[in-house]
Amino acid sequence: MTTAGDHKLRIGYFARVLREEATVAQPLLWLANVLGRLLPTGTGPRFRARIYRACGIHVGSGTSFHGPATFICYRGGKAKIVVGDRCRLNSPLYLDASAPITIGNGVAIGHHVMIVTTGHEIGSPEMRSGRHLHEPVTIGDGAWIAANVTLLPGVTIGRGAVVAAGAVVTKDVPENTLVGGVPARILRKLPD
Repeated sequence: MTTAGDHKLRIGYFARVLREEATVAQPLLWLANVLGRLLPTGTGPRFRARIYRACGIHVGSGTSFHGPATFICYRGGKAKIVVGDRCRLNSPLYLDASAPITIGNGVAIGHHVMIVTTGHEIGSPEMRSGRHLHEPVTIGDGAWIAANVTLLPGVTIGRGAVVAAGAVVTKDVPENTLVGGVPARILRKLPD
């Protein structure tokens, strides 16, 4: 049998969880996710950029999103996304903005790219996934991130670098370098 005190405890717990989740929800990112999906993929790429700009994401001039992006920000993160001028971003694109994401000018991003800024400490044997860690990701001017690439927390992609399709980038990529593989490694130096 449930008592009035039990109901008050449940309501108090529900209210606390709701408050916590509301602070995590990032209403502008949620709105960007909803509005960005209203246009069919491949249509209105610059209009979609304007929608994202109106939702608080810094999107430079001449930048186009060729399909919806998914924006998230985990608890404790501070969403800050900056996309430079003349960028071309394909879909689906997953942006974990729990730490800042900076995309330089003239960057091309292929299909099925994930930019992840959240990781975990390795915890105790009872739960190996420890507390969240948030580290920024930066992509330099003129870089090309090919299809199915994953950029992990804390990496910087140098100016003019190319990340080959399917790569998982776990450490910084020097400028004007081609990298590929899992984990990504330098394949060759590119001309300046």
